[in-house]
This record gives sequence, C-alpha cells and structure tokens, in this order.
Amino acid sequence: MSRISEDTKKLLKEDILSILYEKHPLPLFTRDISREMRRDGEFTLKLLKELEENGLVKSLSFDSRRRTYIRRKKWKIPQDVVDAML
Repeated sequence: MSRISEDTKKLLKEDILSILYEKHPLPLFTRDISREMRRDGEFTLKLLKELEENGLVKSLSFDSRRRTYIRRKKWKIPQDVVDAML
C-alpha cells in the first residue's frame, strides 16, 4: 500500500470539511462521506477522528429519537466552526 503525504491528508481533510459544510446542518454517516470522497471507510474515519481532535467536526452517536448507534457514527460541523467559515 502506498503512503499518503501529509499535504495530501490535509487536502483530504479540507474535502471532508467542504462535504460536511455543503450538507450543513444535516449530519452524515462515515460511509456517506467516504462515498463522496471515493475513499476507504476506515481511512476516512481516521481522518474524521483527527479533525474531531482539532475541534473541527463533531461526532454524534445517537439518532433523533435518542437511540444510540452501536457501530456507526454521524458527523457534522459545529456551529461555531460554521460561523468562522463565513
């Protein structure tokens, strides 16, 4: 497997943010984001976790009826980040 440079990872993270920004305020599953990026789900999840550590995305592990997702997560951009992007 080839290595991905830090510059490429940075560009992919920007792509994730733009996808989430376009769909804002709807949260998206990791699977949906990876499909739009045409990337592996595990790799996309790794990038999303790095973005979460930086406070740029927020993970949701429950649905609108407050049922907890066991094996999947939804992701969205926090409102303060959206305000900063404007």
